[in-house]
Amino acid sequence: MNEGLSQQITRLRRERGLTQEQMGQLVGVSAQAVSKWEKGGAPDVELLPVLADRLGVSIDALFGREETAPQDMAGQLSRWIQTIPQAERMGRLFRLMATTMLDLYVDPRNLNQDAGKTVAATCYMNGIDGTLFWLRSQFVTEEGMILGVMAEDFPLYLLLPEPPEGYGAQFAPDGDYRKLFALLAKEGCLELLRHLYGKPRSYYTASALAKQAGLPTEQVEGLLPSLVDCHLMQERSLELDDGPTKVYCLHDNRGLVPLLYFARWFMEPVDAWLYGYDVRTRPTLALNEEQKQRRKGTQHESKH
Repeated sequence: MNEGLSQQITRLRRERGLTQEQMGQLVGVSAQAVSKWEKGGAPDVELLPVLADRLGVSIDALFGREETAPQDMAGQLSRWIQTIPQAERMGRLFRLMATTMLDLYVDPRNLNQDAGKTVAATCYMNGIDGTLFWLRSQFVTEEGMILGVMAEDFPLYLLLPEPPEGYGAQFAPDGDYRKLFALLAKEGCLELLRHLYGKPRSYYTASALAKQAGLPTEQVEGLLPSLVDCHLMQERSLELDDGPTKVYCLHDNRGLVPLLYFARWFMEPVDAWLYGYDVRTRPTLALNEEQKQRRKGTQHESKH
């Protein structure tokens, strides 16, 4: 049975967790106007498309009419996001992805009543000695993997569909990784990078960087050429009255945070899982036949 327009507006607003004031802001009217609609009034006709977009539905759905035409899910997701206050959008999108993770392959008939509740209150599990470990989730199939910490206090979600040529096709050369990891292992390097990520992006002299980060000047001067070589820092020459001076700026590619997060993921000593689903039979870095032949050819050429 179709609901009236007022009931539909009230139901859709509440389902999306919006107050009357928040919905009014999204549509461009006052909270009093929204209240009037929900008590039996009707929005102006020209507001109906805006109202439908902000609620993530069609105009027909506003009037309780069933929609039978195929839906554009990308468009629906975009409209749904627009219904959420901007400060809450990323968190709500995470929750949507986390709570639908099991729908990819798991038959809901095989799940217990609480299995779909994949977002926990906290990301930690207490070990026997009181050590805190991440309560992680993984979903691994032949098509790819999802890795994450499905928790309110630390939402982390990585979706990695496997590309046609396999995960390894986009790796950097092993030598580049060795150079990066050797640099990060040097004393003072991580401390310097974490200091820079905590500051507004600007140019600094080596001595200024050392003073601000609380590190010896000689140590910072020794790190900077390698940081530039690994493209973690940028170097410029600044012309001063007494001649040119080298200044340095963080190459702000946002890579440090995910690198350190998944380095911790890699090193966690305890497999504490909120949810684990692994049905992959191939090794993670398995090569297809074409890649195997290509590798054999490369190795043959290198020997000659």
